[in-house]
Amino acid sequence: MLLSDAVEALLIATRADGRSPSTVNSYRRKLKPLVDFLGDVEIETITIDDLRGYVGDLMDRQARWASNPYVSEQAGGLSPFTVASHVRAIKRLFNWLQEEGHLDNNPARRLKVPQPRRMKPKAISRQDLTALLGTTEGDSVADIRDRALILFLADTGCRVGGLCGLELEDLDLDNRTAIVCEKGDKCRMVFFTEPTAEALRAWLEVRPDRATDCVFVTLSHSVGALTGNAVTQMLKRRAKQAGAKGPVNPHAFRHAFAREFLLGGGNLGTLSDILGHTDVEVTKMYYAVFTTGELKRQHDKYSPIAQMFGEKGGGNGHGDGS
Repeated sequence: MLLSDAVEALLIATRADGRSPSTVNSYRRKLKPLVDFLGDVEIETITIDDLRGYVGDLMDRQARWASNPYVSEQAGGLSPFTVASHVRAIKRLFNWLQEEGHLDNNPARRLKVPQPRRMKPKAISRQDLTALLGTTEGDSVADIRDRALILFLADTGCRVGGLCGLELEDLDLDNRTAIVCEKGDKCRMVFFTEPTAEALRAWLEVRPDRATDCVFVTLSHSVGALTGNAVTQMLKRRAKQAGAKGPVNPHAFRHAFAREFLLGGGNLGTLSDILGHTDVEVTKMYYAVFTTGELKRQHDKYSPIAQMFGEKGGGNGHGDGS
């Protein structure tokens, strides 16, 4: 059996087993590069050394990502979590081939899945976000623009590339949705609340005419949309003015959105869809990062015993939490 045929057989079996189309597509995306790397060879000829060579190539792409986390997959960058998900897909393929009797020996059996190091929380804090918004309460064009920009970042969880590339025709203020294109040609819908819609309406009323259809534009005489670097520099200036204590880079807003969504009771699968991830494991490992105290508070809030006994469930049995 050729490797491409083996991949297709796994995809058909995965769908027949009742898995979702997104899961099937995820396997397809992760296994196609394996076929490209090894060639469409007979599966019986593939060795552990071949697979390790491919994983080594993935790790090289991870190294490029480590030097610049904003490098897209199209540009050759892979996060540690994406690499791990690719290796899991390989192991799934060969485990399935052995289970189905297509292979006597499983070359992926000794293949190790990289374990990405759990990150510390990188989100902008609610206090810093409040202080940052406090610096935009003036009526200058810069204040109006920056307030809309900050709220859009915080409310949608989009990447800075999606924000900078957002065009007027892709913004629906009535339905509070927008289409953002990130990491190359990957486009998705994001959602925002009424306070953000109000801020965007205020910005569009004063937005200078520029030779671009992008929503967020420069305020100087130079034409064009804001760049990611310009957004970063603006946030640094606002953070200094606000006396912010923690991270305020554009991606800190994406982390904050994910953390607040989960701490508020949102589920991981929905969050993964909102963030535009193809693998929920990426969401879990990279964004669902909490302190011990946060985890304890979530436990006390959602434990079935806490639900049964009310306040006593989250305390020490005395009902006063002391």
